[in-house]
Formats: sequence, structure tokens, C-alpha cells
Amino acid sequence: MLTSRSIGPRVLWIALALGILTHASYLTLDHEHYGVDTPSYLIPADNLLHEQRFVNALQQPELRRTPGYPLLLALFRVSPLRVEYLIFVQHALCVFLIVAVAAICIRITGSSLAALFAASVLALDLATVRIANLLLTEVSCTVLIALAAWTMYRAMTKTTGRMFACAAAGLLGGFSAMVRPVGLLYFVPLSICLILTLKRRALGPAMVLIASFLFLPLLWAARNFAEGNYFGLSTIGAEDLLYYRAAGALAVQQPGGYLANVVKVRSSLIDQTCSDLEQTYQRACSQVTESQQAAYFTRKGMTIIRSNPVSYLRSTVLSLAYIVFGGGAEALSRVSNLSPRVAECIVLLCTVPEACLALVGCWYWYRRDRRLFYLLTLTIAYFLIISAGAEAYSRFRVPVMPMYALLIGGGAALIEQSMRRVSI
Repeated sequence: MLTSRSIGPRVLWIALALGILTHASYLTLDHEHYGVDTPSYLIPADNLLHEQRFVNALQQPELRRTPGYPLLLALFRVSPLRVEYLIFVQHALCVFLIVAVAAICIRITGSSLAALFAASVLALDLATVRIANLLLTEVSCTVLIALAAWTMYRAMTKTTGRMFACAAAGLLGGFSAMVRPVGLLYFVPLSICLILTLKRRALGPAMVLIASFLFLPLLWAARNFAEGNYFGLSTIGAEDLLYYRAAGALAVQQPGGYLANVVKVRSSLIDQTCSDLEQTYQRACSQVTESQQAAYFTRKGMTIIRSNPVSYLRSTVLSLAYIVFGGGAEALSRVSNLSPRVAECIVLLCTVPEACLALVGCWYWYRRDRRLFYLLTLTIAYFLIISAGAEAYSRFRVPVMPMYALLIGGGAALIEQSMRRVSI
């Protein structure tokens, strides 16, 4: 009888081959590497490289973007490297994650089917493949979150070196927030995992985790306050609160298509914002500082959300559906010449069964390894919920795809076990 040790290398080679095939194929078919947000990372990266200052296009302190990804871009701007080489690195990192997910799955479950399912889901995820082909933050953030989660799992399962593992997990998680600020509160689900696992012994490790996690973000917030009078990681969160979260709460109330309504409401809010800022500060809205704008965005956005809590909840649910079931239809349409509508239908044929398997996988991991269950589900829940705004689409699930793939692999393992029992 084949054991997990004997079949493990075969599964890993298959996962590696599948990852290389899908990512190399997409890299060959799609030569567009610049996304909508790419220039907003390249400008501070170039200024950092040539002027030794982290400033925006107006030569003012950069408050919208955190320094993690621009630092990486600046590194690849140094001769003889080219920034396009980073695309190859991002695809290689995704292939590494595919193999790592297969290895973890087969190590814990002993099921080659579960490992192949998990690896296949991650390898064939069009959103991940598409994002790896763009100069955007998601792949770097995904790797950091995966490393932080795995290090935290080690802290939860090993008694020796627990404090060191918590500190390492915190630093990795904190650095992920420096790449994508959406991860700023990730220490909360990680701390909950420690509490659920270690119970009364969790206080010391949790404090080490939180302190190490917040070290880099607090340093950057202090820099923003000193140079831009804004104490926070990034002003983009305040902007999104008004123009997407609050806009979604208002758009869902209107007849017609949700996304079309969001565009109209957002345009209206932008005009209203400019008028309000000019009236408040008695100068053109372009002359209002970023910190003053951020304060207005936060205040106005929270007022709208508090006034429309049910609509905000409906908007959040719709956004979650776009994240989970969107699945990268744009990527499929780009490389296959299919119409967007047909591509969406094909993607749904994959993402809906995946979601069902993930739900089954929750029960499997709860029974098999409760500590890993806590880590997987709380990580996925955190990043999906905090990303669920009117701007959300399948790109926003990329950072948790390795964890999502493990849930799906667990679902496949449970179904395999059930079928064996029936056959017996």
C-alpha cells in the first residue's frame, strides 16, 4: 500500500508541473504588465531611487501608498535589472505557493487526491494568474501572509521556540501591511487563534505577536505624521471608505445595476466632496492637504454608513459574492477571445463548486486539525470581509487563495473518505 511518504514526491512534481504550465502559458499569452494602480507605485519608487525621498508626483510626502511594494520596484529599477523582471519573480512565487500548498495538504491529510485538488485550484485560479502578470501588490502580500500564517501555525503546535515564532509571524504580518494596508488588523485573527489554541497560556505569545506586528506600521504612521500631519498607515483607506464603502451603501438602494449605480454615486460624491472642502477651507479643493481630505473622507463616509446600516450590509454581501465567485473572468476573456458574459459563466462553473468544497472542507479541518481550521477560516474571513467594498472583485481574494485552496483540498479529502466508507 502506498503511503503519503511514497506518493508525496509524485504529487509535488505534478503540482510543480501544473503551476509552471499555467503560469508560463498565461505569461506567453498576455503581455500587459501594467495595471490601473501600477503608476501610483512606480512614481514613489522612482523618486525613492533617484531623489532618496518617498514622495509623489507633486514632490509631496507620499501618504497614499505604503513603501513595501515601491521598495521592491525600486530594486528592480537598478541596472542591469528591469522592472519587468519582477513579473517572472511573481509567477515563480506563485508556483512555489502551489507546491507548498500541496506539500502541506499531503503532510497533514495523507491524501494525494486532496493535495492535487488544492494544488490544482491554486494553479488554475485565473485571478491569481492574472495578478501575477501585473505589477501590483497582491502576489508579494500573498507570500508574506502565507509565511506569517505558517509561522503562526508552528507557534500554535510547537512548545519550543514559541515566542520566537510569534515574533516572526508578527513581523511578517506587519510587513504585509506595509505592502497592502488592508492587512493592518490581521494581528486580531492571529491573536484569536492563539487564544483559542493556548487559552490561558496565550497572553505572553499574543503580546509578542501584537508588538512585533505593529512595529513597522507604527513607525510608518509616525513618519506620515511628521511629514504629512496624518497619523495612519495610508490615506487610501479613508478615500475608499467614502468613495466605495459609503457609495456602495447608497448605490444598493437605487434601481438598476449595482455596479452602474456605484459609478454614478461615486461621481456625485466626488463633486460633493470638492464643494464641501472648498467651502470648509476657503480654497480650491486641489489645494487642500491630503490629511485634511482624509479627515473629511472618514467623517463623511462613516456618517453615510451609520445612516444606512442595512444597505451597507447588503452592499458588503454583494461585494463578497464578486470576490468569491468572480474568479478572474477578465483573464479568461483576454487570452481566449471569449465574450465577457461567456467567460463569467465558465468561471462560475468552477467557483461555485469550489465554494461548496470549501464549506465541506471547513468541517474536515475542524475534525482533523482544529488549530489549522482556526487559522484558515479566520484568515480567510478577515481578508474577505475587510476587502468587501464596492470596488471589490476577484483580485481581492488572491492574498488568501493558498488558505482557500487548503479548505477545498480538505473538502476533497472528506468526500474521498465518505466514498471509501460507502464502497466498503
